[in-house]
Amino acid sequence: MNIGVHSSVIVAGVHANHPYHALAANWLVQNLAEHQLMAAHHSVLESYAVLTRLPGGLRVSPSEARDLLTATVQANMIIPRFDSENIWTTIETLVMLSVVGGRSYDAFILQILRSVGTGAITTFNPTNFRDLESGMVIIDLSKPNQQD
Repeated sequence: MNIGVHSSVIVAGVHANHPYHALAANWLVQNLAEHQLMAAHHSVLESYAVLTRLPGGLRVSPSEARDLLTATVQANMIIPRFDSENIWTTIETLVMLSVVGGRSYDAFILQILRSVGTGAITTFNPTNFRDLESGMVIIDLSKPNQQD
């Protein structure tokens, strides 16, 4: 199965000092062997942004963020293409669902993943994706027994 990986899981999985690192890293390792993992380009960019703006000693440099993402995401996940014409389909979907503000990006991520047949998305922030009518299973890593 194709499983989308949200930026919350990417950041936790690549940052050794993140409070959820062990959980995310173990999930990534296990699922890399069992499934095709997908990351929307927006999730990769958001991961870079978060890694480079974390508070204090947790913040990594731009080159460290690049290296972490290259080693984990580029080496192991597919970044689905997004046809720019599909932005209008995405906007129509947002209007239909009355999605506003930052949730627009979450709907955009789902649209990209759905376009390549992704059946699930894994995240530490499941509320970001609920009620977006994606038809995708939401794997909530904050509830480890839910997986599979």
